[in-house]
Amino acid sequence: MPEVRTILVEAREWTGLPPNSAPLRIEWVAGREELQQALGHPTPRWFAAVAIPSQRRIVIATEIAGSREQLRVTLRHELMHLAMADLDRSARSRLPAWFHEGCAQVFAGDIYLRDQNSSVGWLLTADELPPLSEFKDGFPKDSFGAAVGYHLGNGFVERLVRVHGLPSLQEVLNQVAAGDDFDTALITVTGLGVISHEKELRDEISGLSGMSTNIYRRIFLGLSVFIIISFPIIRANRLRRRRQLELLWEEDDDCPSGTASTAAAEKTDE
Repeated sequence: MPEVRTILVEAREWTGLPPNSAPLRIEWVAGREELQQALGHPTPRWFAAVAIPSQRRIVIATEIAGSREQLRVTLRHELMHLAMADLDRSARSRLPAWFHEGCAQVFAGDIYLRDQNSSVGWLLTADELPPLSEFKDGFPKDSFGAAVGYHLGNGFVERLVRVHGLPSLQEVLNQVAAGDDFDTALITVTGLGVISHEKELRDEISGLSGMSTNIYRRIFLGLSVFIIISFPIIRANRLRRRRQLELLWEEDDDCPSGTASTAAAEKTDE
């Protein structure tokens, strides 16, 4: 519990939201079946923990979360959800689901469902990357679709903090708490709305994807040039060595019986 209190203080400092002394409940269960029993309803297979803001309650399945360190990351993630729950219900509803998850992931220091290997760069290159608006009210039940939404939410919030600073995120939350919708708050604080921020995020992803593609192309080109240049040299060396062996065999054939092995050995030494 001391660690929980410390994380909550950090979360409220990170968001700029006022402290809340109301009690909270953290339940540790074993696996997916126990998680569903604790919640009283089925959950997608990729769920490892659930925060219920209205109840100030967190349920974490330790076997799904994995290692002790990953449990800490999961705990930080869910406690950020509770910290943001200090916004009233109306304000919370004006924040898109992907923004909630983006804040939780950036604060926790890890992208949830990273192991699903959802390459947003490749999806963008293939023109199959969905817009953020697709994750406004929640995430798909399949783990891959959810992973894409989590990656995009994380990318948006990480970029917002990196480019405009953490105080800008705090001010956006303050503006939403004061009654603004999310897009209006973004424009007020940063001068850009969600669509413009998303476009810049996609440009970054595209640039990184293009950079990776160029690196692979350069590697392939380098290997191709190396093979083209080195093949004649390797072939010439093989022909030269073969000719040396043929000369050695010819000399062995000219030697008197009983001295061929000695002559060959001497030639090899030379």
